[in-house]
Amino acid sequence: MDETRRAELVREIRDFLESQWPPAADGPAAITDRRLRLAAAVLMVSVVRADHESQPDERRELEGSLTRALDLEDGQAAVVVRAAEEAIARGVRFPLVLARLARECSTAQKLRLVEALWAIAFADAELAGHEEYLVRKIAVQLGLHTADLVETKVRAREEFLRKGL
Repeated sequence: MDETRRAELVREIRDFLESQWPPAADGPAAITDRRLRLAAAVLMVSVVRADHESQPDERRELEGSLTRALDLEDGQAAVVVRAAEEAIARGVRFPLVLARLARECSTAQKLRLVEALWAIAFADAELAGHEEYLVRKIAVQLGLHTADLVETKVRAREEFLRKGL
C-alpha cells in the first residue's frame, strides 16, 4: 500500500472514531456503507481485544473480515487494525460512536455489523465471556432486540462451523 493511501485510510478512521463525519440528512440508513465498515473495523478490534488475548485465528479472521468489508488489498487490513488499536488506546469514546450508529444505521446494517462481530468472536473456536458480553452490549446499544442478537449469533456460528469442516 502506498504511503498516501495508508495515510488517507488512517485519517478517515481517526475522523470516524472522533465522530466527525457529517450529520445524517436522511435519518436511518444515511450513514454510508464505508462508514459502517469503518465502525465495524473498530468494533471488531474491540471484540478481539475483549479477552485480553489476540489469538492468531482471531487476528487472521479480523484481517480477512476487514479486507472483505472494506474492499482492501492484501496487507491493508493490518494498517486498519493498527489505526483502530491506536484510537482505542487513545480512549475513543465508544458510547458516542454507538449512539450515532444507532441513530443513522438501518436495521439491516446493524444486523450485518453484529453478525461480523460474532464471526470475529467465534474465530478462535472459543467464545470468551468478555467477547460475548461486548457483542451483546454493542447490539443493545444499537437498539437490536434479543431475537436479532440470537439470530446473528446463530448465523455466525453456523458459518464458522461450515468453514471449519
